[in-house]
Amino acid sequence: MVDWFLGLLTSNEWDALRNWLATIGGLVALLIAANTYSRNVRIKREEQARLVYSRLDDLTFHDTGADFPMNDKAGIGTSGGGVAISPTSTPGHGRWLAVAPAIQAIVVVHNGSKELIGPIKVQMVNGGNDAIWDTFSIQVDAIEPESDKYFEFTWHNEFHPGQPALATTVLFRDASGQWWRRHRAEPVERVHDDPENVASTPSERAAWARNARAMGVEASPEPKASPRARWHRYWRRRRGKSPIP
Repeated sequence: MVDWFLGLLTSNEWDALRNWLATIGGLVALLIAANTYSRNVRIKREEQARLVYSRLDDLTFHDTGADFPMNDKAGIGTSGGGVAISPTSTPGHGRWLAVAPAIQAIVVVHNGSKELIGPIKVQMVNGGNDAIWDTFSIQVDAIEPESDKYFEFTWHNEFHPGQPALATTVLFRDASGQWWRRHRAEPVERVHDDPENVASTPSERAAWARNARAMGVEASPEPKASPRARWHRYWRRRRGKSPIP
């Protein structure tokens, strides 16, 4: 049947058919090569992202009235309540005063990749129910390749006299612009670019807005999601995930 069909073709038609088949074959090869390249790039990005993680470096529970030093290793810190600057602080040697039962956690973010990462958002996680504390967070611009950065979190221990299990979660952008989340010790997850990735938490912003209104100052505008970000949020919700990474 094929021989009969080919026999019907003139020399020019046969040449055109061969050229057409060669063109189709070239396009298929190009698509395969592009897909292979794209897959290899994704694999290499994920390999680098897997080298980034956060963990607890030190953890202390303080009773009301405790006077304790701010951590020397932590270049950046935040307070979620329960503490105040101690009157015993001296220049270069800051101290906290626990005005309520408080938790002091030192977190390290390790960038084991050979690339600069940033921005970064770090938050504390309740190890018992996997809930992320949303009343405080820390954001930094960047972490150098193959380096560690330390952060100090202090906040009210609402479980006192209990001592909750704690963990960490980190959201970061790699050098190519791709965002990732490493939640606790789970595998790294590729996430979309969202304005909330680099913003303070909604609870933090609400508290700051209340303070601004009390002082008669206009509150900062809320982060505005692009149509693309809203589309990603929709599909995350459909998959049973938090719409915001």
